[in-house]
Amino acid sequence: ESWRTFFELYWRLLYNVARKSGLDDPGAQEIVQDTVIAVARKMPEFRYDPARGTFRQWLLRITRRRIVDHLRRIYRQPPRADVAPESLDENEEHAAAITDQSACAIEAAWNEEWEKSTFDAALARVRAEINPQHFQVFDYCVLKEWPASKVAATLGLNAAQVYLAKHRVAQAMKRAVRKINDERSQGIMDA
Repeated sequence: ESWRTFFELYWRLLYNVARKSGLDDPGAQEIVQDTVIAVARKMPEFRYDPARGTFRQWLLRITRRRIVDHLRRIYRQPPRADVAPESLDENEEHAAAITDQSACAIEAAWNEEWEKSTFDAALARVRAEINPQHFQVFDYCVLKEWPASKVAATLGLNAAQVYLAKHRVAQAMKRAVRKINDERSQGIMDA
C-alpha cells in the first residue's frame, strides 16, 4: 500500500523531470521504473538526518543518476576516466563528478517539477477540505487570473466576499504546502 502511495505521489514528478532532461516517452517511463526500484532497494536504510540532507535531495540524487546513466547509454559516451561507473551509484563523493549540462538541466527540471507537484498535492488537499464556493473563488481569482469584479459577478458575490474567500484558501494552501514539504523532507510517503 505504501509503495502504491509513493508511486502515485512521485511518478509524474520523475516522468516530467526525465522528459525535460531530453528523454522520449519510453525513456522517461524507464527512468520512473528504475528510480522506483532503486528507492525500494534503498528505502529500508533511509533515515531522516537533516545533516545529510532531505528526502527531496536524496530522491533527486537517485533520479539524476538514472537519467545521466540513461543519457550516457543513448549517446554512448564513455564514462569519465577518473570515476568508475559503478561508484557513481554507491559513492556520494562522486555525485559531483556529473558536471555536464544534462546534470544542470536535470536539477532545474527537478526543482520546477517538485514545486509543481507540491502545489498540485496541496491544491487537492485544500479542495477536499474547504467550502466548494471558496475554492471556486480561488480557482477563478488565482488559477484562472480573473479580476475580482468578474468573479463576484459570476458567482453572485460582493467584492469583500471574493477577497475573503481568496484569502482563506490562500492561507489554507500555504499551510498545506508547508505540511507536504515537512512530510516529504522526512520521507513520509502518505503526503
